[in-house]
Amino acid sequence: MPDPYASEFTETLHPDVIELGLKYASGDIQGDNERCRAMMECFSNVLNDYILPTTSSNNNDDTTTTNTNTNTKNNDVIDFRHHFDHQVLKPSFQFWTVNCRPHSVSMGNAFTFLKTAVGMLDRDILLSDAKLELTETIERYLQERLEYADRAIAQHALSKIHNGDVLLTFGYSEVIDVLLKTAHEEAHIKFYVWIVDARPLMEGKRLLQSLRAVGISCGYIQLNALTYVMQKQVTKVFLGASALLVNGSIYGQIGTACIALLAKNHHVPVLVCCETYKISNKVQLESITQNELGNPNDLLLLDNTTNNNNNNENVNNNNNNDSNKLHAANILYDVTPDKFISGIITELGIIPPTSVAVLLREMNMLNDRAY
Repeated sequence: MPDPYASEFTETLHPDVIELGLKYASGDIQGDNERCRAMMECFSNVLNDYILPTTSSNNNDDTTTTNTNTNTKNNDVIDFRHHFDHQVLKPSFQFWTVNCRPHSVSMGNAFTFLKTAVGMLDRDILLSDAKLELTETIERYLQERLEYADRAIAQHALSKIHNGDVLLTFGYSEVIDVLLKTAHEEAHIKFYVWIVDARPLMEGKRLLQSLRAVGISCGYIQLNALTYVMQKQVTKVFLGASALLVNGSIYGQIGTACIALLAKNHHVPVLVCCETYKISNKVQLESITQNELGNPNDLLLLDNTTNNNNNNENVNNNNNNDSNKLHAANILYDVTPDKFISGIITELGIIPPTSVAVLLREMNMLNDRAY
C-alpha cells in the first residue's frame, strides 16, 4: 500500500495537501467527482496562502519588474507562474498520486486544466490579481464541469424514464443520485429502483439512504442476486462511470461490466451517465494491464462497517497465517466494452459509444477557445 509519509516533499507541502492525501490513502474520500472536487478546493486554499519567494531565494524565476519608477510592490508584479507550477502544483499532485492513491482520469484532466490556466496568465499580472483569477477559474470549473453537468445530464436522461419503469443501478454515483432525485421531485415520474451493491466498499448503501430520504421506492440486493431481478423486473439500467475511454468503453467500479453484460443478454438497455471532463484519450481493451488495487484485507473482513486496524490485525493472524497459499486481489475497476452499452448520456446530449472520439475532439476545441 502507498505510504503518505514517504514523500521527499512532505516537509515543504502545504498542510491541506498532506491532510487531503491522508484522506485519499485511508479511503475517507471516495468517488471520482468527490476526489476531484476535494483536489481543486485544496489547490484553491493553497493558492490563497501562497507567497512568492523573494528574488534572492528564487533565482530560477524571473522576479524583476519592467516598471523602473517603483521600488515597492516587487512581490506583486513578479512572474510566479513557473514557481507555482513546479514548486506547488506538481509536488502536491505527485504526493497524492505516488504516496497516497493513484489519481483518477477526472483528477488528471482537472489538474491539466489548472496547469494550463496558470500558464496562460499574463506575465506581468499582479500576484493578487492572479490569485483572484485562478480562484474564480477553479470555482467556475467545479460549477460547470461537475455541478451544472450533472444537472444537464439529469435533464437529458429524463426522456428515458417513464412511469412504471423499474430501474437498476450499481453502487453509488453522484450523477445517478441527481438523476433519480430529479425524476422523482421535478418530473414527478413514478418508478422503482433496484440498487445493486458489492463488497468491500458497499457504496450502494449510501445511494439507498439518499433515495429513501426523498421518498423513492427502492430495492437493495447484492451482485450475486442480479440475475433474479434482471430477468423478471428491470426495464432499464443506469450506470455511472469513472472514465469514458476514447473507443467508447467504460472504465468503472468493479462489477460494472458484469451488470452491463447481463443486461445485454436480457435485452435491457444500458445507459451510462458520465460528465465530459471524465473523457480519456486512452484506449483500454481489458482491466488487467492497467488497474488499481485496494487494500487486500478489505476482502477478508467479515464486517465492512468496522474496518479498522484491529480487524486488519485479526485478518493477518487468523486468515492469513499461510500467506503463500492465499493472495487476495482487491481490484477496484473493470472495463465495459462499448457493445454492451446502449447510449452514453453527457451534459451535451445522448450519444452512441462510437461517437466518443468525436466528442473528445469537440471538447478539445472548446477548451482551446476558452483561452
